Amino acid sequence: MINFKQNAYVAGALVLCTLAACSSDSNPSTAGSTTIPNAMADGDTIPLEGNKPIIPELSGVYGSDDSTLYKNLITFKTEPASLKSGVDNLDINAYETEHGATATCSGNDQSFEAQFKIASSYILKTLVMHNVAACDSILQDFLSSCNKNPQIIAQDGRCTTEGNLYAYCADFGNYTTECSETRPDGTSKCHIVPDSTAILDTNIVIQEFVKKSENACTDITANKFVASDYYPVKDYWTPGHNPIDHLDLSHVGEPIDTASFTLEKYAAQFTGPEKVYTFDSHIIARRILPSSEAAVDSATGVTIKMPTPAEVAKYFPMTSSIAGENFNPEFCNIYTVTIPAFLSVAQIPTGFEEDYYNSVIMLDYIFASGDCKKDDSDFSEVFLVKDCDGIIDEYSTLGGDFIENVSWDSSWTCDENGVPPGRENWPDGEWYRADLRQ
Repeated sequence: MINFKQNAYVAGALVLCTLAACSSDSNPSTAGSTTIPNAMADGDTIPLEGNKPIIPELSGVYGSDDSTLYKNLITFKTEPASLKSGVDNLDINAYETEHGATATCSGNDQSFEAQFKIASSYILKTLVMHNVAACDSILQDFLSSCNKNPQIIAQDGRCTTEGNLYAYCADFGNYTTECSETRPDGTSKCHIVPDSTAILDTNIVIQEFVKKSENACTDITANKFVASDYYPVKDYWTPGHNPIDHLDLSHVGEPIDTASFTLEKYAAQFTGPEKVYTFDSHIIARRILPSSEAAVDSATGVTIKMPTPAEVAKYFPMTSSIAGENFNPEFCNIYTVTIPAFLSVAQIPTGFEEDYYNSVIMLDYIFASGDCKKDDSDFSEVFLVKDCDGIIDEYSTLGGDFIENVSWDSSWTCDENGVPPGRENWPDGEWYRADLRQ
């Protein structure tokens, strides 16, 4: 952790002070601090589709790796004021009347470009980095910075195989949703409105922006982001490196019957007279997570990465606890495979096949029958894979069979609420391979 120069914080807040009337005093911790009510004009609303706001200027960048598109999401027309920073290679510019800032730095064949701008109803942020290690972790941290209102999600990002990152997100943390009365068909029209209890502290916005920019550029200067140093993640899986060592035991929930959450029992929910489903033996766990925590590459429909033991502990705590020190005694490669999750579709990886260029992850897609609730795909399904024989890599693709339950068995049918059996408490938690208990 570096020591941040206070003048960057104070100057940034003072530059953005025109968002509302404010004054400074002799106390540097409060100088320039501004708290303002939300600025959305009366009648100025943004419609929602599910929990995604309809923002035309953001519609053309989903899944793109064109850095120009991301950079052009935020434009400034006025002359900036340069802010001093504690990092020599970092340039920070603040735009007083346009309520935003930019930060750039480069070094060791890597680059960092970040922007934010306070609009009438949200804070738009963009991030472009090149040739960086741990790209997926950086992407998740960035998207999480906007995940302050789970009812409103506007974000997208991707990492390329070269370690390039392209992302944007809109922070609606100070706003809420308002819906009309339910129509006869069960739907209602929703839009975004100001949260009357929320205020926007511009001092905090600029402080967070400066701090994160200085952190990133310090690591670039220290050569901590070199992509070539990252990819041998198998080095993590050596003696003394187990997910259980990274479990956060300060947040232990209510005891659960872990024996009820095996992959074998999960697959049995969908078994019928003509079909028995079985997870491939390489799959050791599955879990549903919000898409803001487990991003899917929108260009390919799947994200495959090699997680660290700490990341496995974070996303698969039950599996990590049950396996303990025997999680990976063979020191095999560990992967996560992330795909979109759907309430009324079960997805079971049944095997791996080879094609001319890479491996294919074969899945059975099981569609519930009946009148099912519409899926908004706000969740991701993450599979934990132990690969001891080289059957998967980051370039693997998806394949498989689509199975409609109604053709042979009506047992997995949506109820009167449009929900199939076993999905009443969606998302349905974490499931693990039974032999991990041995």
